[in-house]
Amino acid sequence: MRLSIILLVFTMLPLCSASGKDLKFAVVPKYYSVFFEQSKHGCKDAATQIKGVECIYRGPEKASVRVQDQIISQLIDEGIDGIAVAVTQSKFLAENSIQKARNAGIPIVTYDSDFDVQTLGKYKKIRSTYIGTDNFQFGRALGEQLKIQRPNGGTLIIQTGRPDSPNLNLRIMGIRSALSGKQYNTPPGKMLLNDRGWTEVRDPFINFDQLSRAVKQMESVVQGRRLKADSFIAVGGWPQNDEALYRKMIAPFKEKLERKEMIVVMSDASDQQLVMLRDHLAHANIGQNPYEMGRQAILTLHNIVKNQDYDEFIHTPINLCTQENYSTCTQHNL
Repeated sequence: MRLSIILLVFTMLPLCSASGKDLKFAVVPKYYSVFFEQSKHGCKDAATQIKGVECIYRGPEKASVRVQDQIISQLIDEGIDGIAVAVTQSKFLAENSIQKARNAGIPIVTYDSDFDVQTLGKYKKIRSTYIGTDNFQFGRALGEQLKIQRPNGGTLIIQTGRPDSPNLNLRIMGIRSALSGKQYNTPPGKMLLNDRGWTEVRDPFINFDQLSRAVKQMESVVQGRRLKADSFIAVGGWPQNDEALYRKMIAPFKEKLERKEMIVVMSDASDQQLVMLRDHLAHANIGQNPYEMGRQAILTLHNIVKNQDYDEFIHTPINLCTQENYSTCTQHNL
């Protein structure tokens, strides 16, 4: 599998701002979580390397496009110089706060989650750059790991966040492409129906970024009472974002996982997720690099404001983590 990776290398010495004016750049996540917290650290670290630049990290407590939109509008009113946003819902943001930012001449970049194809086509140059995972290839990586664990095919349930989330739909399409060998014209592709031995027993679960809901949905799969599936893939890390809640849910089914009666492939690879992988509470985790997303967001916004060159797409690396390599997998980016 070949992934496109573009990483900008910058000196560890402070970069000088070309003018005396201090610059304030904002990183706006979908919501506060273990995953997005890492983008804050990348943002803050990059800002310390550029004289006169400040990183402001601000987002909703829980996933809400309306709250995210209000936060962006507030940042504009405060005189922000550039915004990096993880898009929750394309159409609403494009028609409201992002339009306000464009009218004010404030540069926008997206990270983690880009605007969907329709929005990018309708609003030309709505953002300057997308920074983050190649989401289709990320989905393919999830699917390939499932194939390794269950090479003869099986029955699958996918879990996602929002049905209108562009990045998550690309991941679902990547999973389906990896398992079926087919190419799809538009995300999220088509449900698997005996495609190379793989069948989805129902539409993807939608948790709307609610962690407790994500855990309950997963529990209904691993129990195997009402839903008869032998594989589960989450295209985000929701079930494992509350470690205590996940451990309590999965503990009764640990032997079922060890016998591979149920295969669990999860997205993301935070420290706590890798500990759960070590403890055989999942079979594989595909990790992203939200720290690098936050770092590149600040560097790119600075380049835009200073009329310097920047890339239209900056794909950050992923990590393939298994029960065998959990202690070293994040040191080897793909």
